[in-house]
Amino acid sequence: MVDMWEVLEPAVARVWPKVPDSLSEAERERLEAEVLVALRALESARGGAPSAGTEGAEGTEGAEGTEGAEGAEGTEGADAADPVEEAAQAVAAAFEAYPPLGDLLVAAFDALVDGQERFGPDAPPPSWGTALRSLLVPVLYATDRAPAGGSGTSAAYGGDRGQLSYGEALVNVPDDHRIGAVEKPRWWRLRFRTNPARDTQLGDITPLTAAGFAERAHGHHLPGDGETPRSALVFVHGYNVSFADAAVRAAQIAYDLNFTGLPMLYSWPSKASVTDYAADGNAARRAVPYFQEFLRHVLTDTGVDELHVVAHSMGNRVVVDALADLDTTALPEGAGRLGQVVFTAPDVDAEVFRQLVPRIVRQARGCTLYVSANDRALAASRLLAEHPRAGQAGPGVVVAPGLDTVDVSELDTGLTGHSYPGDHRSVLSDLYGLLRHGHRPSQRYGLARVPHPDGAYWAFQP
Repeated sequence: MVDMWEVLEPAVARVWPKVPDSLSEAERERLEAEVLVALRALESARGGAPSAGTEGAEGTEGAEGTEGAEGAEGTEGADAADPVEEAAQAVAAAFEAYPPLGDLLVAAFDALVDGQERFGPDAPPPSWGTALRSLLVPVLYATDRAPAGGSGTSAAYGGDRGQLSYGEALVNVPDDHRIGAVEKPRWWRLRFRTNPARDTQLGDITPLTAAGFAERAHGHHLPGDGETPRSALVFVHGYNVSFADAAVRAAQIAYDLNFTGLPMLYSWPSKASVTDYAADGNAARRAVPYFQEFLRHVLTDTGVDELHVVAHSMGNRVVVDALADLDTTALPEGAGRLGQVVFTAPDVDAEVFRQLVPRIVRQARGCTLYVSANDRALAASRLLAEHPRAGQAGPGVVVAPGLDTVDVSELDTGLTGHSYPGDHRSVLSDLYGLLRHGHRPSQRYGLARVPHPDGAYWAFQP
């Protein structure tokens, strides 16, 4: 039996290039929001709502986060409408609100259905409308890498040291219905690709002045309602990471968390080589004053009310040293403030971290430390440094007043056990509850309180 709705999204993809010429900017934003939600609902209905324990429920805190499994419950009963039909009609209705586009969608859909029926049980060739839905996510960045001077986006910045510079990177993130039928931030662009590769990819990079960076940030902000703070999330990468990989990770984290604020990246000049651990450590130390200047600029000049910081691995050295020596509460009146500061798998001397973290917790809305006893990368770092790392769990786990320590040791965190902040759905779910809702560990799923001589920490249960 032919599933005619299979070709609805390819039909949308055929019409999509005509949208910018047919609508105003405000109309296009409204159409993108409606179409994206409807297509996600259609994909979920055709494939079945995610079951408990998948990203649709656990990955973003289920009913509270993205209501990924709620759609199935909402269709109970014999008289319930067909969710596939409802979603398809929602797609059509969005286009019909703009008559030329509605007619074009009907024509494209009919042509694809005719072609699909002509192939019968065999799969039609890719030319009949393979299309992948994706979102173009803008990431505002600052870096003290030197421009590489090469061609192509991946060669924009290398591992050499430079001065502080700003810009915007566009990252193409494949859209997944498991993120839930939720609206995207209005400045994310909806796109369709015929390339079957589903990898997240770095697109155009636009260098900006400091003033241009602030202006771009102002332009991306949703209008404030006086109650919801205008927020940004800056990601600081770790050792052995290229600029391109860092930008992709920043966009992917914002997408996975359905972060409705402004994604940002601070990229220090990692050599992006396993053999350059010492060089990366020196580069991270050198980046501290540049990162401080970046923080001052974001908090005072961009209109951001609240800035969340997520650091990974060696990137925590940049964040810890910078915030320990910068009092963001002393910035001029009207400046933004630190929201959640998240230290994930920090490759920082544990004793140094204990000494410096009190200076940080007093200026942030909350501070969270993620640790693991199975982090092989930090185990190797400990051998080199001859001292425990702050991201290691076990008898010497860091517990401090004002700091929520979360032990992920019971989770399957992969071969190295080091990349869990962006790869493990339970950790992403926990970050979702923290960054989207400001939930304390006692309010987040799957965590149990563990007594400790210095107070208590939290641990994921097996």
